[in-house]
Amino acid sequence: MRAAIMGMLGRLRYDHSILFVLAIGIGTLAGYGAIGFRLLINAWGYLAFGASEEQLIAGIIRLPWWHMLLAPVAGGIVVALLLKWFLPDGRPQGVSEVVESVALRDGRMDFRAALANAVSNATALGFGSSVGREGPVVHLAAAIASFFSQRLHLSPAVMRTLVGCGVASGVAASFNAPIAGVIFALEVVVGHYALHAFAPIVVAGVAGTIVSRIHLGNFPAFTVPPLEIASLWEFPAFGLLGVLSAVGAILFMQSIFWATDLRRHISSLPDWAFPPVGGVCVGIVAIWLPEVIGVGYEGTDSALKGSYGFGLLIALFLGKIALTALCTAARFGTGVFSPALFTGAMLGGAFGVVTASMFPDFTSGPGVYAVVGMGAFASSVLGAPMSTILIVFELTGDYEVTMAVMVAAALSSMITHFAYAPSFFLRQLERRGLNLESGKASHLLKSTGTKAVMRTIFSTVPKSASIFEVRRHLVAQGGGKLMVVDENGALAGIISFADLPEEAFDPDLNHLVRAAEIMRANPAVIYASDTLESGLRMLERTGEHDLPVLSDTSSRLVIGILNHEDVLKAYNRALLDSQGKD
Repeated sequence: MRAAIMGMLGRLRYDHSILFVLAIGIGTLAGYGAIGFRLLINAWGYLAFGASEEQLIAGIIRLPWWHMLLAPVAGGIVVALLLKWFLPDGRPQGVSEVVESVALRDGRMDFRAALANAVSNATALGFGSSVGREGPVVHLAAAIASFFSQRLHLSPAVMRTLVGCGVASGVAASFNAPIAGVIFALEVVVGHYALHAFAPIVVAGVAGTIVSRIHLGNFPAFTVPPLEIASLWEFPAFGLLGVLSAVGAILFMQSIFWATDLRRHISSLPDWAFPPVGGVCVGIVAIWLPEVIGVGYEGTDSALKGSYGFGLLIALFLGKIALTALCTAARFGTGVFSPALFTGAMLGGAFGVVTASMFPDFTSGPGVYAVVGMGAFASSVLGAPMSTILIVFELTGDYEVTMAVMVAAALSSMITHFAYAPSFFLRQLERRGLNLESGKASHLLKSTGTKAVMRTIFSTVPKSASIFEVRRHLVAQGGGKLMVVDENGALAGIISFADLPEEAFDPDLNHLVRAAEIMRANPAVIYASDTLESGLRMLERTGEHDLPVLSDTSSRLVIGILNHEDVLKAYNRALLDSQGKD
């Protein structure tokens, strides 16, 4: 019976109808995963502060200072134990690990580690860590999809699509924003919009949203009051806010990496001690700026309603950047989605206060600028302008405000992309030695050595070889290049039919002309230690069809031939594979 079922699944594994059924199932499970993650955060929140995630600020300000200080430290200890015992490399995981998994491992993820990661991050958030909940939800949802895909022995292309389904459902359930969830999965994780992936991911996003609305109600992540743009003359101001958001986003991302580098240089503390240190930072900041701890949705809501003054907005902007950097570096949770929304709302609100004071008759309220800043800032950090624009539209339902976000997000994303990095996640991977900015195919060129693609069948002749021997070898190998080596076996030059002079075909000169006299000396070469990217660049620069591959710069022994067509075939295979085409 089991064999019959597996056989049926094998026959249907490439059928689009079964893919839709799987997408619904994965979307539903990922939606419940997102709900379970939120419930776990609330459970820890009640234990630590006597308040849920949504009412954290109201609950924490009633507590004595020592409670605010010690509760996050206790949470840091629990997180440290979880990281030490259950996570392979001792660090929390998020969106960047999902991007890496899809690009390099066809979506294969360790489900047990993902569960431990979800518990660890929910614990950190429940105890006030200033990180985001969406990154861990994305990781958990992707792991759920990966788990079932591996159990069903699905093809790599289908597995990657289903991981995208999980991501779409997780984001949609978190924000009650199905369109944004779908576009985020395609834009950030899957990396393309091909129809065979787009359709099931849409279905999964809708399934996750339905699950969320059944259990949590049809409420958006933020309560945005009715907004109105006072004048079309404000659009230059929105563009300027986009520029400032790019600068702020770069500061936000770089602060995290500065703090991470600082932690690596502190050798006096063991790894398990850093989450409690992060808890100390959270506790100290909570005493003075409780708005910045936790996910921060309460503070974001207040900024969108224009409830904060300029001084507090700036303090919250800087405080959130600093605390998120410290918590992330201390491995006291991970996730930058919520902090980016919070920080962008504070920056936009502060900009709106200044603009309103300068041009009171032509400026909308600070709430409009907070929404625009939130979208522009988050689009730069996430590298997902389409997703953040759609999140704003699904929150506000206002075309004019969405147009303002489009202007600011476009400028912000463009500046951040060219001046710093395409996204926080890709910069994280780049710091680990993985350059996935241009996708899996480009990474293959950057990470694969020439030895993986080179041809190992070639012919060599000594410098003293006669023209007769040279002709015989060229004819035997069907043209191409003949390697001329010296007495030590090092490459001295190359000969092709095009290099042979007219006299080379004179039988009277068969044993008079030597290879050393007609070879092309000092040819372009590539080394075994070079990457395919270097090889392809050399091939295109020289116009050669193939290049000798040498062992190293000292011995210069010929070990193979790098063919232009072979490199392009390898790149094309990776390109098709990354787009889900087997």
